[in-house]
Amino acid sequence: MPLSDLIDNPAEVLAHWPHEPLTFHRAPDTFQHLLTLDEVDELIDSNCLAMRNVVLLKQGRIFEAWEYHDPNDPGMPRRNTVRRHITDGGSISLRELEQFKPAVARLYEELRHETGYGVHINAYLTPPGAQGLKYHFDPYVTLVLQLAGRKTWPCHRPFIKAPVQEYGSFHLTGFTAEQLRYLATTPPALSFTLAPGDVLWLPRGYVHSPYTEGDETSLHITVAFKERTHQWLTQQIAEDLVQRALQDPQMREELPPTTLMGDTLSAIKQAREYLIGALLLMDPEDAVKYVRGAALRP
Repeated sequence: MPLSDLIDNPAEVLAHWPHEPLTFHRAPDTFQHLLTLDEVDELIDSNCLAMRNVVLLKQGRIFEAWEYHDPNDPGMPRRNTVRRHITDGGSISLRELEQFKPAVARLYEELRHETGYGVHINAYLTPPGAQGLKYHFDPYVTLVLQLAGRKTWPCHRPFIKAPVQEYGSFHLTGFTAEQLRYLATTPPALSFTLAPGDVLWLPRGYVHSPYTEGDETSLHITVAFKERTHQWLTQQIAEDLVQRALQDPQMREELPPTTLMGDTLSAIKQAREYLIGALLLMDPEDAVKYVRGAALRP
């Protein structure tokens, strides 16, 4: 299932990555082969979901693993705990669907090779009138595929420009007191209600707080594209140069402690000159092969 099955104008999107939310519409049954409510029910009631594949959520709270794992088998939830959680109005996130659903595995591989980005695919089930996560933002673009029910996505524009996991995401930074006041008093800049077959493109950094709309259970899949950045490209080239430096016996010689703790500046200048020389001698075609290989590593 290539990107063209999910969105319109895929060639344009791949060439000019959108930084504004977009919606696309497909037939209501377009994504049924990926996952259905019946399949989720079977996974839950057969008690075959491992802890690594299920996370419990409710009203903005992410439950800790110790709250629902089986003490006799820490790799599994306590029997029937997940079903009780949903009955009590809780949401669940099914993680790494590509590991146990062949159709999702095919989608995962096609999108990874089409974009060169890191990809992860999760599903979220939320009962009627319920909410899993409240306002938060992600350091990657999210493609939301609505499978069943309806879900509304109120969105605020990013507080942090182009956040990445290493620099700033909600899970690392949280919200400041001023941002919390803003979210509490300011209507969302945008809002989208998705029905089965609808797709939402949500760029990284957009603050969102999705909730179920109507009296039906909502089920959606999120495809997260962990975007490669200019910093990532620079890092890959630098890592390749550093690895190549090991072929030089001189570069494998030790640095005396007096250099590290004393005359460090001259050693740094020497290393800088070495790196500049290595960059000037670098074969761009070799770098292309290395970078593309790095992009396709899981």
